[in-house]
Amino acid sequence: MFKSQALFALASALAAVSAVNAYTGRGMFYPLTSPQLLELCTLTPSGISATPDSLGTTPCPVQCVPTDFRAALPVDLFPNGEKCCSPVYVSYKGTNIAVTFTDLFLAGEGSFNISLSHQAFAELAPLELGEIYPVVWNL
Repeated sequence: MFKSQALFALASALAAVSAVNAYTGRGMFYPLTSPQLLELCTLTPSGISATPDSLGTTPCPVQCVPTDFRAALPVDLFPNGEKCCSPVYVSYKGTNIAVTFTDLFLAGEGSFNISLSHQAFAELAPLELGEIYPVVWNL
């Protein structure tokens, strides 16, 4: 009896884990709160247009609750901004954080790469790295 319960529990756990979509890509940070970058940005009807050093992000079509722990996810995975403002769970080298999906990552199109606010990135690795791999994330 105990063996069948343990086997059932293991099978249930595996089924639950396999139902979650996890993506692996590169993690970068975008300093949208940096005063220097904000001075270089111009507000346009379609969002923020910044200098070429920006990593190509645009705000979600819905307003999310402000937070310092933000993520921009590839625009082709969420072309209409579905799931914007949802929590995103990010993992790198055994460190796990939760961030909010607030922006679409235009430069991440065709990949599973994400862009993180500098506060979120700093929880995973030193900002000096600028990019980390592999980063596993899911919604």
